[in-house]
Amino acid sequence: RRTRMLRLALTVLAVAIPTAQCFVALPVGYVHSGASLPLSSRSVGVQSVLKVSMDGDSGDRHIRREFLKGASLLAIPFLSTVPTPASAQLPSFLGDARGDRPGGLGPVAGGRFLSLCDSENCVSTSEDVYSKRYLPSWTYNDEGKKKKTTDQAVEELASAVKEYKGATIIKKTDNYLYAEFEREFGLVDDVEFLFSPDGQTVEYRSAARKAKKSDHRSRIKALRLKLQEKGWRSVGYR
Repeated sequence: RRTRMLRLALTVLAVAIPTAQCFVALPVGYVHSGASLPLSSRSVGVQSVLKVSMDGDSGDRHIRREFLKGASLLAIPFLSTVPTPASAQLPSFLGDARGDRPGGLGPVAGGRFLSLCDSENCVSTSEDVYSKRYLPSWTYNDEGKKKKTTDQAVEELASAVKEYKGATIIKKTDNYLYAEFEREFGLVDDVEFLFSPDGQTVEYRSAARKAKKSDHRSRIKALRLKLQEKGWRSVGYR
């Protein structure tokens, strides 16, 4: 009975290998290097197994060895398609994950405000207070304590941004800071901070380059809580 089962399995394997070769491409490296396995060498394991299987029970051990050899040859093209960590990125048909750096960044209205949001995937202190995209400004001078200068506040903010995972400061002046925040799949959000001319508040805007929803509020809150250790607070309750 065992011999009959082995013969049946070998017959299935003999049919499966050439069939799989018709539908599954070999790894790119084989084709480019000219080292693709010839059909005769890929099927030698099966041929030898079939030959031994006809000799009776005396070749059982050899049959098992050759069966495993043939099965390993069948697995080669399938293993070549297993993704590696380097390929675990945004699908290529969706384009560059980072996207292009948007235009129109920076202070507007004489340096007093930042731009309004141009999509729902954004939050800004410049939005209407009743909008879902609105968040309140910050202040960096705690009441009853010695007031810090704008230069000091800019450095505190820059330090908090640098510590945030995936953040890269692109531009920093005496009253403005712009950073890119990289998140899942290499997607990028553009985040700006503007220190008001009166030296009291900080405006900000966080916008995603791609349509995939970003958790802007959690990021802003995390930065605020970090700065809260240095006396910063939100001007409002949203």
